[in-house]
Amino acid sequence: MPSPWPRRSGALALRDATPVDVDQLLTFRNDPAVNRWMMRTSVEPEEFRRGWAAVPDSGTDHSCVAERDGTVVAMGFLELVDHGLHEETPRGGEALIGYIVDPRHAGQGVATDLTRGLLAVAFDTLGLRRVKAYCNRDNPASSRVMEKAGMRREEHGVEDSWHAEHGWVDGYGYAILAQEWRGEVRGLREIRDASAAVPPRRALPDPVPWESGARHTARLSLGDASPDDVDQMLRYRNRPDVGRLMLRTQVEPRAFRRAWLEPGENDRSFVARLGDRVVGTCSIAVRDGSGQPGGPVQGCEAELGYVLDPAFHGQGYGREIAAAGLDRCFRELGVRRVTAGLYADNVASARLLSGLGMRLEQYGVRDSWHPDHGWVDGAAYGLLAREWRA
Repeated sequence: MPSPWPRRSGALALRDATPVDVDQLLTFRNDPAVNRWMMRTSVEPEEFRRGWAAVPDSGTDHSCVAERDGTVVAMGFLELVDHGLHEETPRGGEALIGYIVDPRHAGQGVATDLTRGLLAVAFDTLGLRRVKAYCNRDNPASSRVMEKAGMRREEHGVEDSWHAEHGWVDGYGYAILAQEWRGEVRGLREIRDASAAVPPRRALPDPVPWESGARHTARLSLGDASPDDVDQMLRYRNRPDVGRLMLRTQVEPRAFRRAWLEPGENDRSFVARLGDRVVGTCSIAVRDGSGQPGGPVQGCEAELGYVLDPAFHGQGYGREIAAAGLDRCFRELGVRRVTAGLYADNVASARLLSGLGMRLEQYGVRDSWHPDHGWVDGAAYGLLAREWRA
């Protein structure tokens, strides 16, 4: 793919980097003032040079340098990414952007001009449909830059990132669609102050003390899957009314069976039974958190989901299973944070998660691919260990 540079943006000339430019970037890339809010707090110079040298031959990396009055004052990042999780998601239409400004030129509008230039190339030159960017909540300067460039805040992850100086801090995610960039739509939904929006919780089911070896709720027995359980699950898993609101609308039976009978060490999913009948399942995937180097991020988060046999809909079993899943995450596995994602129009699941006290932390406008409806909105809920059953 040919380079989209050079391009003018405000007072800046955005262009491809030369080896001399990279040496200039290294004069400030490892500056503590620059790295304070970076996930990667330092770079090895030769690795940094090799990364920039590879940009011209990359089909996805469109990084650039920003020059003002003959001086390189910043670097910009534009990386094509595929965030869609559905197996049929169209590829190559989304990008992640970022920037680093030489602190000697901070506060002079460089970041805003650079961000607008990155967006212009993403939409006007590369023809992308959506662009995202991230920052820490405690970095208000970057939040202002993104908002001045026209991006919406669509994500507020409460204590989702480790910071070496401040501990667990909140993360923000911003996005903009091509239609917004062109002025064709406006006023799309945003996320504001998610940390203050913990929903009032309905009375919870009795706790499941997984750490003591208990494996039951008031009505259900819980445990690992048996071959007979998997046979029962396969009788409903590929039904259209089950797969309609799932990222994987269909499963391949042999792979499905193997995943349940030979789970990986980070897969702590379980089956819920009423007598000998499988009512539903709860998926739990333990994962590392994100943040700066040296933080306690290993195995500290989990992603939760559930699937119910349609024969048991409308009887409160989904809530019972999901609550048992949260008990397992926080009581037995000891994770500090749990998330759950869904299509935003899955109103029943949204109501269930909210009713368990999970907060809406992300609302992605047209960020999720649906095989029947195309690009639709996605949502994600989050909860911290100290908030569960508090």
